[in-house]
Amino acid sequence: MADTSFRLRRLAAAFALAGAAGALFASHQVLAQQSQLPLRGDLREDPARDLLLGRPLAERSVLDDESARAQEAYRPFSDGALSEGEPLAGQRRRTDRPVAEATPDPFAGTPPIEISERQRRAGPAGRENEPDGTALRVDAEGALDDTVTATVPLAAVDALDLERNLRVGSDASRINSIETARRLPDDNPYASIGLRVGTFELFPSIEQGIGATSNANGGADGESAVFSETIARFDLRSDWSRHEARLNGFGIVRRDLSGAEIRDTEAGLDGELRLDFAGGYEGRAALSYLHRPESASSPVSLASAASRPDRQTLAGELGIGREVARLRLGLAANVTRDMFSDARLSDGTTFSQEDRNSTLASLRLRSGYEVSPALIPFVEVEIGRRVYDNEIDAAGFARSADRLALRGGIGIDIAEKWRGEVYAGWLSENPDDDALDAVSGLEIGGNLAWSPLRGTTVDLNALTSVEGTTVPGASGSLLYAGNLSLTRELRANLTGTAGIGLDYRDYANSSAYDMTWSGQVALTWWLNRYLGLTGRARYETVTSSDAGRESDTASVFVGVRAQR
Repeated sequence: MADTSFRLRRLAAAFALAGAAGALFASHQVLAQQSQLPLRGDLREDPARDLLLGRPLAERSVLDDESARAQEAYRPFSDGALSEGEPLAGQRRRTDRPVAEATPDPFAGTPPIEISERQRRAGPAGRENEPDGTALRVDAEGALDDTVTATVPLAAVDALDLERNLRVGSDASRINSIETARRLPDDNPYASIGLRVGTFELFPSIEQGIGATSNANGGADGESAVFSETIARFDLRSDWSRHEARLNGFGIVRRDLSGAEIRDTEAGLDGELRLDFAGGYEGRAALSYLHRPESASSPVSLASAASRPDRQTLAGELGIGREVARLRLGLAANVTRDMFSDARLSDGTTFSQEDRNSTLASLRLRSGYEVSPALIPFVEVEIGRRVYDNEIDAAGFARSADRLALRGGIGIDIAEKWRGEVYAGWLSENPDDDALDAVSGLEIGGNLAWSPLRGTTVDLNALTSVEGTTVPGASGSLLYAGNLSLTRELRANLTGTAGIGLDYRDYANSSAYDMTWSGQVALTWWLNRYLGLTGRARYETVTSSDAGRESDTASVFVGVRAQR
């Protein structure tokens, strides 16, 4: 019995507990339906406040979502900023639109809710750009307060003007400000601008004029003449980031207009390629060609010749260098080919110059040390051989020779002031024929550029070379050639050049000599960047141990030069 009553009590308690749980669940469902609050999403401020205060849901405001996000009205800081009933500038009262009734706010002193007309028109996204900034004001009793208005900030004027925000077209012209800075002039407003040719820049020029000379052929018995001269030049330079290449060329044509006959043609090319390899290596390749009439002061005498033979010189070089710390090492191979045309005699026949044709091949080894980035002293040794086309010439001599040279010099690179190198040493060529003496002597040479001040350049060039001959029993001579020139920009459009030159020929194992002095001045007046007037005057005198080789020559030239 006891067990049965205990079981009945437990069963009654279970039913009671289940009934209480069912009643609690039903009451919760009723409250959820009455509150009508979403179970997920944002919890609005007004419903949350009503729940906290325990206010009935029927008393809540019927304001929609837009009114809940309305901005707070702007109030002037001073109460006297606006007179009673006076709207702000650009505002108007809107009373023709229904206003939702507001529930009295239980919090005393809480600012009333404002509903902007602009926000009503913009909708939930708030994207409409309504210029009207009038706001409606609702007081605590839900009535429209038309005595005071507030302003919603308007969009910037630039935002309304869509054309100002569009990207400027390519045909639009730029308007400078009033305080425009003064434009600086070009460094050289009359310099050639060149032409673009692929990755190269081409600077061409042509010169045409008339000249006069007192000695047409440069000989001791020369006659005067008036001639026309045309000179064409070009300079081609690479525009590469790492390597460098250049090619220069010129052509000169002279034809007599009156007086002695002049039929001279000269042409030349000079190219160089520099390659910068990894590991401190540098490669160099050079090629040059020169065609010109032989000078009247040539060591080969052609007394009965009516015209001088033409001489063509073709030279090439390949070299490689390396920097090892401050040590500079270089190795270069050179080949030079000299060719002479036949001389035309006064009786109409020709005289062969084939015995003078030769090829010189040499190898140069240089070692230098960088004392500073501006000064690099060096020593150089050269070995080579000159080979004549005719192993035995017409006089029966074997003129091919071995070449040996030893030089010492210094390279200079001081910013924009000094650049180049000068050297001195000993040069010797020993012919194969025992009957011929060696051609040897002091060697000097180099090229140096100096700019003492802006717009002024001083150039020094010197060279020592071995000249062959066809004179029986003579070995040849050493020719020392040098010139010094000064170029000055007298004005922006006026450039002047003055120079002197000296050539001295020392015949081997003889007291014979030839010495040529020359001087020249030139002016170029640029009318614009592309066209200028040019003129020059030159004087040359030759003195020699042989009176028959002496001469004096004076010449002038005026012309027009065009460049691009």
